[in-house]
Amino acid sequence: MSFLEKIRRNTWILFLFIGISLFFFVLDPNVLLKIFYESPNIVGKVNGENISMKEYIDCFQFLKQFRKEEPDFYLKNEAWKLLVYEKILNQEAVKLGIQSTKKDFWNAVSKQSIYSHVFDFQDFYGNLDLKKFKNYLKILENESEVQNPKIEEEKNIWSYEKKNITKKIFAKKYIEMLMYGLNTSSVEAEFNYKDKNFFSFIDYVFIPYSEIENRYKNMFLIKNHDIYDYIKNHKFLYKRENIRSLGFVIFRSEPSLDDENQMKKKMEKLFRKFQSTNQNYIFVSKQSEKLFDSNFYLKKSLPPVLQNFISKNKKIGNIIGPIKEENIYFMAKLIGKKMISDSVLVSHILISHRDAIRSSNHRTKKKAKEIAENIFHMIKKNPSLFDSFVIKKSDDLMSAKKDKGSLGWIKYDDQNYSNYSINSFDIFSLKNKKGMIGFSETKFGYHIFRIDKKSIPMPAYQFAVIVKTLTPSKKTENSLYKKVRKFFIENKNSNFNKFINHARKNKYETIYLKNIKFDQSHIDELNTEKDKEIIHWAFEKNRKERDCKMISTSKRDYIVVYLSKIQNRVFSIEKTKNNLVLFLKKEKINKFLSHMMRKKFSNPNLEKIAFYFSKKIKKSYKINFYDSIIDGDREPKVVGFASSLKLYETSKPILGEKGIFFVRPLKHFYPSKIPSYFSSEMEELNSYLRKNSLENLGRILIDKSIIKDYRNNIKNI
Repeated sequence: MSFLEKIRRNTWILFLFIGISLFFFVLDPNVLLKIFYESPNIVGKVNGENISMKEYIDCFQFLKQFRKEEPDFYLKNEAWKLLVYEKILNQEAVKLGIQSTKKDFWNAVSKQSIYSHVFDFQDFYGNLDLKKFKNYLKILENESEVQNPKIEEEKNIWSYEKKNITKKIFAKKYIEMLMYGLNTSSVEAEFNYKDKNFFSFIDYVFIPYSEIENRYKNMFLIKNHDIYDYIKNHKFLYKRENIRSLGFVIFRSEPSLDDENQMKKKMEKLFRKFQSTNQNYIFVSKQSEKLFDSNFYLKKSLPPVLQNFISKNKKIGNIIGPIKEENIYFMAKLIGKKMISDSVLVSHILISHRDAIRSSNHRTKKKAKEIAENIFHMIKKNPSLFDSFVIKKSDDLMSAKKDKGSLGWIKYDDQNYSNYSINSFDIFSLKNKKGMIGFSETKFGYHIFRIDKKSIPMPAYQFAVIVKTLTPSKKTENSLYKKVRKFFIENKNSNFNKFINHARKNKYETIYLKNIKFDQSHIDELNTEKDKEIIHWAFEKNRKERDCKMISTSKRDYIVVYLSKIQNRVFSIEKTKNNLVLFLKKEKINKFLSHMMRKKFSNPNLEKIAFYFSKKIKKSYKINFYDSIIDGDREPKVVGFASSLKLYETSKPILGEKGIFFVRPLKHFYPSKIPSYFSSEMEELNSYLRKNSLENLGRILIDKSIIKDYRNNIKNI
């Protein structure tokens, strides 16, 4: 009955929160207990409202189910963002008097929860069937963790979702209130529709700028006075904007040689205890960072290191390890072995009921069980009745009519994911041979199974696995802190060159200089969750050159930031000159060619121009504003000129991205003006408008909020 894998397969919905993608941080379970008992209860504040340690821990525990492969240092800050954003949206909702009802709760479960995307809970139309889902919750509540180890994870997932549904309701209502009335006008939709559906067919000649320059050498040189005159006359284009030049020294938090030696001793000691214990489940549950896995695996499904191990060590109780890969240690004990069939051909008779998944049958569960048990006992006595009962009684009409009840070949490796999980009737076991009849209950109802064929038996193996991560000890962390603090004190009043040279002399990691704008979200080469904090620090009003700041990251690395320079220009003069040279050169070429056309051709046409420049005319080319690609580049200016010209009239020279165009329109195709055609355009533009509005809203709310982050002051976070 476990839905854990199906819930996990729909985790993309976890990363969408009111249309804005946010990721999450998963904390190691061993650290969770330390945090809970050793640290303060508050990890931060948003506009005076606390973010509690329990909220933080609950979020980590829930998301650990879905992000086990993600590194902690990357995800930690994203979890913080999620909690901050939730608080802000809910605060805004409360200000507006938004409330939540029981009806809102179940409506949110139907549309906003992770369960709404699990196929097995959906009705014929793909919507969450609340009756089926509530039945699942009853089963979840009554099922024992001893009988099904995964049930505890499913219970935790529902517990977390249930608590957070209210937050989602407030946030959704607040967003909907703001978005109400935010719509694209029919005029905008009409213009957008015309941009897509207005076409011109043109003949044109294209002459690259490089060819024109080669033909008229030295005529288009741009001198310094041309550039400075242009800047002087167009000051409004060159507004000043502050930027900051920052340098960084990075101290990585890594286990010391002593930490590694201590870990080796610890793992060797653990190895001996692991070797002698018979209580493998309890031992792994207490000692490993990964949950105990009770499944048996075929050799081909095991990791290569375990495949190689069982090729040489097939005796129960044999152990491999400790093995170290980067900072991860693991050891594995072979604790079980059995022969199974890799593939089994199975047929079934399904007796469904009104509480079953994907069922349209109105019989009660009790009645379905009674019918199924009667059929099962009759077929057990006389197996030849199976085929006739498939046709007469099976509620799986698809397989009954087409395949005589066959479910096809079910593979052992796919059993955990199969829609027809056999549960109590182990079809892969050697004791259940060809022709055997079995009885089982699944989420689809009650089944009478028949084994039709089995593959050749092969061994499957069960391992108890212990995983440990090598992390820096307190002693190592303290030593790193002292080293960073010493460097910071010695260099905080130094000039920038001395700051960097001192770091390099000690072989510390450095980033020489990065120019930063206020509206940046991250810093290239640094890329930590602290980037935004560093940027805000650099632009504080009282900030001055030579200021330093020491920052610790979620990975327990340290960054010493040095403000080298406060600059008042976005681009250097050289970069501005380079951009202007191309622009001014194009302008000179345009003036020259326009003058030449008037002088040389009294009545210019495309054939004369093509002949003069030794070019071929490209004929009947289709263009429009929506996709204005001509000769490999987007050329909206060319499309604009072409659409405004009379048919068969040759244009003046048109400045393109990489050359000059001469255009002659042959035909203009205008779209229909029937208003109904614009409805899809309005939907598309509304979606784009609301997405942008939501993103801007998020940034504004966060910028205007008072956010206090205490995580750096709390150990083990």
